[in-house]
Amino acid sequence: MKKLFFGIIVSGIAIYFLQKNFDLSEFQRLEGKINWWILPLLILSNLWAFVPFSIRWFHLLEKRITFTQSFSTAIIGVGLNMVLPARGGDLVRLLMNKRDSDLPLTHLLSRIFLEKVMDLGAVVVIGATALFYMGLGQSKNLSLLLISSLVIIGMLVGLILVKYFLSALRSILLKCFTLIGKKSLFETKLDHHLIEFSEFLQGDKLKIPLAYSLPTWVFGYALSYYLAGLLIGMPIRFPEALLFMFLGGMGVAIPSAPSGIGVFHAAIISGFIILGRDPGEGLVYATVVHLTQFLITTFLALFAYGYWRLAHQKKEIIT
Repeated sequence: MKKLFFGIIVSGIAIYFLQKNFDLSEFQRLEGKINWWILPLLILSNLWAFVPFSIRWFHLLEKRITFTQSFSTAIIGVGLNMVLPARGGDLVRLLMNKRDSDLPLTHLLSRIFLEKVMDLGAVVVIGATALFYMGLGQSKNLSLLLISSLVIIGMLVGLILVKYFLSALRSILLKCFTLIGKKSLFETKLDHHLIEFSEFLQGDKLKIPLAYSLPTWVFGYALSYYLAGLLIGMPIRFPEALLFMFLGGMGVAIPSAPSGIGVFHAAIISGFIILGRDPGEGLVYATVVHLTQFLITTFLALFAYGYWRLAHQKKEIIT
């Protein structure tokens, strides 16, 4: 509840400054410029983005669920992230996958941690590449990349500790849990999952998930950003779409109201300023991207949930 309240405050502050610096008349530039024939392509691009995303999740769970289950729950999770606080859709996805596979929740949590490390790493690499490709690699534009890189380094340090220094890590954690009177919790609930997670990190089990991380963002989400510009008669270059995707992804990572309203818009507007484009144009573009993603993903999530529910009902009848 505290996180939700804090997020609403953050979004409220962002919206306050947006309405203070921009006028609703900015949206008049959309009059007569909407290319409705792009909308089906935009819907398909959003749906397509879930394909590499689901393949990666399918392999992270070592094929313990079907691809169809991975695909449907991925859509449901992202759709619910649009309406639930604190990325609640991700938790719902894990609970649904737990029902699909009987995998313990701690197992699923370790995999989604890997997923987020891969996503953050891919987005930062894409953002840096886009900035330097467009000749915008000045120090003033790299602060967000630096912060993101530090977060990635922290995550990688944790993974290295689990993979290469498991014995020492287990010993330290055991002492910490003993100090707070939770020794039995660590020994019975957490320790064996830590060992299992370390075993998963060995060998080449991460090769396929890693291989799908960049395509998920470049050929999935970035395409949607590109098509959103065409939809409203505001063509953007694909490298610009990559930059906006990076900034939008970093924006919604900030604790805020569901779907990142306000902070997402501010992040995209900052991209327009970096590119030397009209910030008012950025507000219109950000609103269209946010609105179309919200409507399309929640609509797809409703269909995906209906399919997932129906599949489970048929399974229960058979058994």
